[in-house]
Amino acid sequence: MMASPDVIIVGAGISGCSAAYNLAALGLKVEIIEKHKPASMASGWTLAGVRQSGRENSEIPLAKFSVDIWPHLNEILGYKTGYTQKGNLRLARTEKEVQIITSLVKEQKKLGLDIEYLPSRNEIIKFVPNISENILAASFCKTDGHADPISTVNAYKMASENLNAQYNCDEEVKNIIVKNGTFKAVITDKRLISGGACILANGIHINSLIQQHGLSVPLQIPIVTVVQTEPTEISLTPVLGVANANLAMRKENNGRIRFTSGLNKWEGRIKYISNKPYVHPSIESFSNTIEIAASVLPDLKTCNIKNLWGGLIDLTPDSLPIIDQAPGIEGLLIASGFSGHGFGIAPAVGEILRDMAIGIKPKLPIDAFNYNRFQ
Repeated sequence: MMASPDVIIVGAGISGCSAAYNLAALGLKVEIIEKHKPASMASGWTLAGVRQSGRENSEIPLAKFSVDIWPHLNEILGYKTGYTQKGNLRLARTEKEVQIITSLVKEQKKLGLDIEYLPSRNEIIKFVPNISENILAASFCKTDGHADPISTVNAYKMASENLNAQYNCDEEVKNIIVKNGTFKAVITDKRLISGGACILANGIHINSLIQQHGLSVPLQIPIVTVVQTEPTEISLTPVLGVANANLAMRKENNGRIRFTSGLNKWEGRIKYISNKPYVHPSIESFSNTIEIAASVLPDLKTCNIKNLWGGLIDLTPDSLPIIDQAPGIEGLLIASGFSGHGFGIAPAVGEILRDMAIGIKPKLPIDAFNYNRFQ
């Protein structure tokens, strides 16, 4: 057992594993505590889009930084992530959505994003020949793409383990020990672990650990429905999204198509099977998601379904994450509230958390992600 790690990370999703790799690459002792298994929650169920387009302005620098890294990530980590860079189409289905897309392209071009406006279906079918005739226009960002979520998290995990990071799964952090305004240790359901710093990258569970210290992140926890088809010959190269964000879709490298709903109210509970968490959307949600997807890509009606599942979102009021030191607690960092779009910016977030954990000012702008903006 590794004694007194330099940094303790709570949560083995993509943000936690990326931070672990970046810290371990500096030669630091890193220990990751995961309640279940790596990628058991948001990082595992996600569509795994790697996009810059359609993000809030403050996330664009992180997204552009990450997109420069993604094409080289297999080589950097030494393991495959399933990454492919074939673009992202954001579709307009109504005149109102045309206005949204037009404005999106105009604003994001100002930020230096390589994005273009496709004014008609004739332009769009060059990328997706079987797109619905109801599609009026789209934005296209050629440098966007997607990866495999489980493969990517495991790639970060194994690469960091090769650098002597230690993962402890099926272990739950119960309490954070703070003395004189400084982080000292975590107490798990098995032991006490002292450390120099601690990163809380535990998604929807963040408040269970910080409320005891008078802190709270204002989270809603909606559910997203995910559908995966059997392998299909349907041609789909870029990732598809829509202007009002109630659908996203991509073709996996194995030939299956994966698509997700928008955010829906969740009033259920997490169920555990062999200590793996599951959440179950309603039949109505699955039906609506399939209907919306087929209205964009009609050939989906002929596909067989392989899998159906749901995922929970740690949604903040402004849909931006909190990446900040916990107020009043030196050495305790919060990395939560990624609101369903943290996967693609994980390379940037890992470097930001590394720098914060060792007391260096991050080179990327993070002021928009401060904790106190909700106070």
